[in-house]
Parts: sequence; C-alpha cells; structure tokens
Amino acid sequence: MPSAHASTLLSTLPARALLGRLLAVRVSLIAGWTAGIVWLHWGLGILMPLMPMGLVLALMGLFALSTAWRLRLDLPATQMEFLSHLLADLTAFAVLVFFSGGATNPFVSLMLVPIVIAAISLRPLWVWGLASVAGGYYALLLFNYQPLAIADPDAASAMHLGGMWFNFLISAALIAFFVTRMHGALRARDQELSTLRETQLRDERIVALGTQAALAAHELATPLATIQTTAHELAREFANDPDIGADCRLLEKQAQACKRILTRLAARAQDTPPAAQPLDAWLHALIERWQVLRPEAMVAAKLPAGRRDFTPPDGLEQAILNVLNNAADASIDAVEFSAETIDDALLIDIADRGPGFTPEQRAQAGRVLFSGKPGSGWGMGLALTHATLERLGGSLTLAERDGGGTRVRIRLPWSQAE
Repeated sequence: MPSAHASTLLSTLPARALLGRLLAVRVSLIAGWTAGIVWLHWGLGILMPLMPMGLVLALMGLFALSTAWRLRLDLPATQMEFLSHLLADLTAFAVLVFFSGGATNPFVSLMLVPIVIAAISLRPLWVWGLASVAGGYYALLLFNYQPLAIADPDAASAMHLGGMWFNFLISAALIAFFVTRMHGALRARDQELSTLRETQLRDERIVALGTQAALAAHELATPLATIQTTAHELAREFANDPDIGADCRLLEKQAQACKRILTRLAARAQDTPPAAQPLDAWLHALIERWQVLRPEAMVAAKLPAGRRDFTPPDGLEQAILNVLNNAADASIDAVEFSAETIDDALLIDIADRGPGFTPEQRAQAGRVLFSGKPGSGWGMGLALTHATLERLGGSLTLAERDGGGTRVRIRLPWSQAE
C-alpha cells in the first residue's frame, strides 16, 4: 500500500512541470496588471490607487521569485503546496480587482483560471474548495469595491465592452496554454508508466525464470558428472577410432563446460567477488569457452589492444554469450566479434549475416519476447541480455549490418567494470 506521504504527492506531474507552468501564468498576470495600471493612470488619466495595488504586485513578484528558487531544488510537489499557490494567486487577483472596480471590472472572470488549473491538477475536494473561495470573493466584490473614477458614462461603457473582449482573449490564451501543456505532459507521463509496466512484467518473468534456472542447475549437477565420466571412459575405449573417439572427446568437453557454468552460478549465489583481470584476456577466454559450446560456429574476433584491468560485472558474461548464440543461430559461419574501449565505456559489437529484423522488431528487441525463427533464437535470451545491461547502466542496440544481417552493440559504462 502507498504511504500517506506518497498519496499527497501530485498524481499528474512533478513539481517542475506544474509549478513552472503556474509561474509562467503568474508572471503574465503581473505584467498584464502593471501595463493596465500604467495605461489607465497615465494614459487615460483615470486615477488608480497606486500604493495598495503596487504593494500587491510587488508581493506577487516576490512570490514568483521564491517559486523560481523553489523550482531549482527539484523537490516533489504536494497537493496542499500547489493548492496554496493557486489560493495565493486567486487572493492577490481579487484584491487587485477590489481596487479597480470590483465586479464591474471586465477582467473579474479571470478568477476562473486558477479553478481550471486546479481541475486539471488537484483532487476534486480541493477543486471544489478553491471554487467556493472564488465564488465568495466574487460575491464580496459585488458589494464592496473601489469604483474607477470615470466621469463620462459612454466612455465607461465603451471601456467595459472593450475590456470584456480583451478579457476573453486573455482567458482563452491562458487556458489554452496551460491545458495543452498539461495534456502534453500527461501523455508523456502515461507513456513512461506504460514503459515502466512493460519493464516490470519483463523483470517478473526473468525473476521467475531465474528461480527455475537455479533449481534446474542444482538438479543437473549429478547427471552432468555422470555424463562427463561416461564420456571420458568412452573416449579412452575408442581412442583408436577417429570418429567415435572424437565425438566422445567433444561430449566430454561439453560436459566440462556445463560443469564450469554451474560452478560459476554457485559462486555468484555465494556472493563471491570476481577478480580483476586484463580485458583482452577475459574476452579471449570467453570466446574460447563459447567455441567449446558451439564448435561448429565460425567467429572472427577483434579484441582491444592494451592490458586495461577489468572486473566483469555479474551477468555480463552470460549476456554476451546470449548474443553470440543468437548470432550463430542466424548465420553459423559468419559471426564477427569486436570490442573497443573509450574513455567512459566498453563497446562490444557482435554481427551476423542472418535475415535481420524489421524496424519494429529492432525497436522492441529485448523489451518484448519474440523470435525470428519458430522455436529458437532472439526470444528470452535477448530479453535477459537487455535486462542485465539495463541493470548495469548499459544498453543494447540493434542495427542493420552493411551487406545484410544484424549488428548488436553492447555498451557498458566503465564505472560498472572497474
């Protein structure tokens, strides 16, 4: 169950998105009120109470500066905090309207803007509460306000109609600005949640697979030992037969390779830390072990020069083997392996001459389970590899290979390998 604090967080957008947009609206209102006061007082000669209205605008300006500073902290926003911002803006607006004609001010309906913003961002209870406050302010402004000193009734009527038209334009622009930005951010949030759900489902399948793999590894130890012993005895018995003897020796090597895999799995389960070793030596040994498992595969390897120390992260070896196996399944006689180091990352490219993938498959590779061939290849192995690299802060990308085929790039930050 979510905690009480988590339930108070805004369920739509983070603080930077919500308060940032509200700050833009607040600054626009301050600028609009300032321009309107200057135009009425000095342009048209309509005397305005400059002292109280200037004080309110100054306080709104200080509030805007404090909000900008708060946004730099990038802290999560709460329902109550955002409601307090809307209430402060609504109150300041109502005070300015009080000093400029009250309910006769054509811009009084701009008090609906905070309610629209609240309706998109807050819980219904807070929205109704803010609407009640706005309604109360409007009722007070019907009877208590300072009228504008306009001597000519015809001029006053014309100014009122012109103000209503301008108020409509401002209201439409503010609402369109805020609502469209909010909807865009909400769509982005929904996309992030969808991606998160897909990742969670994939990780749950991987965890379940890992549990089954651990049980299978425990049960395989005994039959593997029997296979290795039998293969060794058969290899000795048929040492003079080139065909049967070679097959028995291959079977023995395969059993030994499987036993080493189980041994490494047991070491990981006991949290045995891997030892640092030169990167080129580790990659060379990895390819040799893979060749034992896939003796029919033809691989051209290009290893990095130098003796840079490398501590293989947990799961990286199996991730690389998964990609090598998939490449061999696609084109057993044309697998290329290359690795290079840059300042902040290890890059490994594995290429094949298989049929390749569609752009849609490349975009979803590793995130959903699919196979390019019925029953084998590019399914769970690629999903496991993608999940492993994602956990290590790395990435896996698929691209078309020049001349046909697929090129898989594994990128691992050096911070995970040192």
